[in-house]
Amino acid sequence: MIYSSPTLAPMGRLLPLAFAIFVLSIAILNSLSTADDPYRCSGLMRDGSWLNTPEEKSQRSFTNWQPDGCMLRDYTKEDIHDCFGDRHVVFSGDSTTRQVYWGLARLLDRKAARDAEKHAEIHESYDLTFDGIRMLQIWDPLLQTGGLNPSLSEQLTLFAQEKHHPVPIEQQKSPALMMIGAGSWYVLLEKEPESLTKFQAAFNNVTDILHLQDLPPFGTAPLDPLDGVGNEVFFAPIAPPFYDELPKSRTTPEGVHKGEVEVIDAWLENIQKQRNLRLLDSFPALSRNEPEVIVDKNQTGFHVISSVAEIKAKILLNLRCNAKLDQMKGYPYNRTCCTDYGRPSLMQTIVVGLTTLFVLTCVVFEIMDVMGGSSETHRSSVFGMKIGIFPASMLLCYYTDRTQLFAKGNKQLVNSEFFFLIAVCVILALVTIRKTVPRSSRTPAPPATATPVQDDAGILSRDQTEEWKGWMQAVILIYHWTGASKHLGIYTFVRLLVAAYLFQTGYGHTIYFLAKKDFGFRRVASVMLRLNLLSCALPYVMNTDYMFYYFAPLVSFWFLIVYATLAIGAKYNDNTKAVLIKILSGLALVWVTLKLTPLNSVVFAMLQTIFRIEWNLHEWEFRVQLDGVVVFVGMVAGVIQQRVRRDSSLLTNYKTAIIPAAIALFAYAGSCHRYFGQKEDYNAFHPYVSFIPIIAFIALRNAFIPLRNLYSTAFAWLGRCSLETFILQYHIYLAADTKGILLLDMFRGSDGSLFRDRWRDLLILVPIFLWLSHCVAEASGLIVRLLMDNSNERGSDEVNEEVKIEESRYSLLGIAHVSRAARAAKWLRSDLRITVAGILVSMWLLNWLY
Repeated sequence: MIYSSPTLAPMGRLLPLAFAIFVLSIAILNSLSTADDPYRCSGLMRDGSWLNTPEEKSQRSFTNWQPDGCMLRDYTKEDIHDCFGDRHVVFSGDSTTRQVYWGLARLLDRKAARDAEKHAEIHESYDLTFDGIRMLQIWDPLLQTGGLNPSLSEQLTLFAQEKHHPVPIEQQKSPALMMIGAGSWYVLLEKEPESLTKFQAAFNNVTDILHLQDLPPFGTAPLDPLDGVGNEVFFAPIAPPFYDELPKSRTTPEGVHKGEVEVIDAWLENIQKQRNLRLLDSFPALSRNEPEVIVDKNQTGFHVISSVAEIKAKILLNLRCNAKLDQMKGYPYNRTCCTDYGRPSLMQTIVVGLTTLFVLTCVVFEIMDVMGGSSETHRSSVFGMKIGIFPASMLLCYYTDRTQLFAKGNKQLVNSEFFFLIAVCVILALVTIRKTVPRSSRTPAPPATATPVQDDAGILSRDQTEEWKGWMQAVILIYHWTGASKHLGIYTFVRLLVAAYLFQTGYGHTIYFLAKKDFGFRRVASVMLRLNLLSCALPYVMNTDYMFYYFAPLVSFWFLIVYATLAIGAKYNDNTKAVLIKILSGLALVWVTLKLTPLNSVVFAMLQTIFRIEWNLHEWEFRVQLDGVVVFVGMVAGVIQQRVRRDSSLLTNYKTAIIPAAIALFAYAGSCHRYFGQKEDYNAFHPYVSFIPIIAFIALRNAFIPLRNLYSTAFAWLGRCSLETFILQYHIYLAADTKGILLLDMFRGSDGSLFRDRWRDLLILVPIFLWLSHCVAEASGLIVRLLMDNSNERGSDEVNEEVKIEESRYSLLGIAHVSRAARAAKWLRSDLRITVAGILVSMWLLNWLY
């Protein structure tokens, strides 16, 4: 079949084609890559920056460290247990190493660690157990080995034997993690150059036991599928003190001299490649140009505050454990440093491979069309970039968020950055304001009793609702990128935006069902396919699950509730009172079911048993109950819109509602600010009152005819692809399954702020992301139309007016007759119910094979 589209501009074909070729190039690059740091281990060990703004930096706010090109993950004690198992850990060196020892102990058991630290002697070794993990701290500030320090020599020897001659994990006796850090005592006790000479001799004795030069460079060899990087030993250089802050007692001829520490660190750097050292250069970087990080800068000058000591422990854990936990636990893949994201399963590999093959086929067909001079036709209804952009977008998600080809960054809420991005969106909205062009309504309007108001687009016109979705989506994108969920006021506002989306769900579908009276299977199937196409396909590529992209399941659930409410007893829908009674009954039934019955638990258990679907029941109940009332309020609004005459003051005169609406908004905001100090407090209040500011906004937005006749074309454009934008942001605009943000390696190395650093990433990534969302929205609609049009059931409102279908003039394989397989496939597609059943059965099989 050949599609022709007279409105399709040449650039509209070339851009998707170029994008698909780019994605395929990324796939080839990933498979052939021989990067020096394929898992971003060196990036974590080498450098980084604090994301806390200068005015926020204090002894309590140094908590958000951004490694070079990846994200530092917080570790729980459960994570540490999963990583170490029954193996112990060893720390050896001076007091700076001891700080990291206690930092890791606090991550395991904060109370027990603090109590133990209070009673521990300063210059002694410890052999303690915290939450079942044995932690050995060998006091050795001079790095003595052999008979002077048999404990360290024993641990080094054990490590070397098992590292050079690997044994199964259950048979290992060496430490899972070992850190050695010393040098400050040589600086304090020896004059130059004896401090360097003696340190070199001691350090050489340690490395002579390990023979690390006989091993592959750290983070370059293929990772073990069971243990990741395996047991490792890391060396910590000394962080130079702030010399000008040291007391005179520390700068005597035998004390610390400016540059003395740097000489030792430079020597370690020089021998790093030769000795194959796992050198933690990021440890000194933590205090670089940050005197507030040092807790005793006016005394010894070497010790960091407690939160930074814990950051050092987390760096070690991310180096040692990320790859192992990615393989064990899967998504969310917020362990982005020193990992290969776990080896994909066989089924995931097959799915990604078939997706790649499909995109390649679409590229070939598209090139054939373009080279043949056909700028407005497609030789295939399936293999072309209008549909091929859909799988190409999923491939991009995979290579951005399941490989190390792109950098990932931590989020950091800076209020000025959030409001600056909002201001940019406001400016964009203002410069794209246009007057609504009247459209023919898809649903019959109630009759008017008088001459209709001239040039009145009406309340909640198509352009206005699309604009509403668009600016809400823009705010949500900024909210997620900046990590603004930490700000209670912003969090409250975004919760209202999600409620407004669901209000529109109830409103729009109610109008359709009351006007069209179409409760057939075709309507339900088309809506459900359109809502869920991307969110059902993407999990098989990304190894996530359907519920992870929670908005699609949420709107699907509420669509089915609206459908059931109006479809049951549909013969009474012409009676307004009866419809309102049905809506109230539906509200009561849903809330009783959700709150007082175990139906959710039963359904989720059945899904897990029969379909092998493992969804988070608690998360689902939280999402669905949070906005359980506003959908029904939207249904009532839809009834009013459908049944009230067009010239009624209820739909044309909102001037009298301006003051009450403004008062309602201010009262709502004031109440939230005054009475709710935690998210949990507001969430308990939100379901019952969220419709108040929504109705108030509608009243203000439609207060005057000129106001409701104008809309922002930019936001309306975004609103038309808001579903795809919401889903694709998880992996293309954000990263690490929404826990971080996507960055470009070409811009690495600055301070991580928006104004001095990340604006460049946004400038490149956001236009691509938004354009791709728009293309995927169009592709999703086209795929659904193809599925609908292949069945014998037709719906006049769903016929694609933009795409004309013509018979193919030739067969790709040159076969004139139709094979039996083709006839069988045609029969399967002829009945929509069989088509939908086939899709569901395919997903069921994939779930069991995945």
